[in-house]
Amino acid sequence: MELIKTIETKKTEKILLKAIFKEDKLPKNLVENNNAITEYLNDNLAYIYLGSKKDLNYDSLYQLAKSLAEEVARSYQIDLITFATENLKLEEVVDAFTKGINFVAAKIYNRKTFTKKENNNQLSLYLENISKDVENSFKKALILIDAQNWARNLGVTPPNELNSEQLADIVVNDFKQYSNLTVKVLNKKQITELGMGLLLSVNRGSMYEPRVVVIEYNGDPSSKEKTVYVGKGITFDSGGYSLKPPKFMLGMKYDMSGSAIVASALKAIAQLKPKKNISGIMCITDNRINGDASLPDSVWTSMSGKTVEINNTDAEGRLVLADGLYYGANKLKATRLVDIATLTGAMVIALGDTYTGVWATSDKAYEDISKAASKQHELIWRMPWDDDYEVFMKGSIVADLKNTDYSGFAGSCSAAMFLKEFTNNVEYLHLDIAGTNDIDEKPMFAMVKTLIEMAL
Repeated sequence: MELIKTIETKKTEKILLKAIFKEDKLPKNLVENNNAITEYLNDNLAYIYLGSKKDLNYDSLYQLAKSLAEEVARSYQIDLITFATENLKLEEVVDAFTKGINFVAAKIYNRKTFTKKENNNQLSLYLENISKDVENSFKKALILIDAQNWARNLGVTPPNELNSEQLADIVVNDFKQYSNLTVKVLNKKQITELGMGLLLSVNRGSMYEPRVVVIEYNGDPSSKEKTVYVGKGITFDSGGYSLKPPKFMLGMKYDMSGSAIVASALKAIAQLKPKKNISGIMCITDNRINGDASLPDSVWTSMSGKTVEINNTDAEGRLVLADGLYYGANKLKATRLVDIATLTGAMVIALGDTYTGVWATSDKAYEDISKAASKQHELIWRMPWDDDYEVFMKGSIVADLKNTDYSGFAGSCSAAMFLKEFTNNVEYLHLDIAGTNDIDEKPMFAMVKTLIEMAL
């Protein structure tokens, strides 16, 4: 299956696939099962039955587009206009098919030597008259799904091929094509000079240097408003001396996903050119064990000056984010901070792999991300702040904070409270994608599209 790159305005030799609904005049011998395709080869035509028009929505059409890309038994030219209904605008139809097909068709990392036969059937999109609104919708959909697939590819890459230094280099080299982005990479010496002691503590067990990649887009130089996205970039998480059991170490290559999502959002923003100021910070290291790795009971000093007692080296994501958030607030002068991370197993217990948990320090911030998520059809759920979640962490007798709450309850909320300590009171959104980022080992990368939409 090839990626969708254009909308065709003329019919081709492919069979034309039209939507047909319960309310339409149905041709003879049509199979009236939802999503069933009936072919009329003499007319080079096929119909896909979709039940009642009122039941077709964006999400079901997006899932249909994905299933067609995965399983379609013949090449089709999809007649887009036939899928539009009173409840589903043509622009949404274009968006759903473009994103759905390209999600499946993307060539992401795979080193299999024996694979099932690839589906060589092709899907193309057909619309005789393309309005400006449809054209804009199509172009935007291409940019967003390309950004999501770029992040998915990084996430699924194994850790022996993607360490912290390599990830930073990939971003630098890829982003040379965008003249409206500035990219700065902080190496270990510079990170040390900045006093990012929490990030450095996680990096102590690694054979690779940490990296902080700072990406800036200034779409409105006249404004002091600036949103800074901060992404967790743990290229592999062993748990450190608080070692994970073998089963729970699997999939920890995805622990850098937050940083990849931040970079992919800036990649799309550079192409969409909103009149906004958006920056991204990727906080990158792995979490390994060597003779000098951080020990439980260690105390480290953050960039903010606050000290942290480590009672769990496997709660390392919040440590690297803490220094990243403070850098965004203090050095980049953020007026809004947004972090995104595969942060807590407790998030999966709370919301499964369906909703991304979101904490917001203002109703306005939550309203903004809620509107963006709704427009991009991504599910979020607002989670609570409460000082009670931080009582245990503030009980250290040797430091300002412990890095985890060992009560065993509301672990995602206590992690959010810990991070808020490093935001310098800047308006703040925290996104925990532990459940929605990768599902059944597959890279999904929720919230890429939402972060892009929020910037527009």
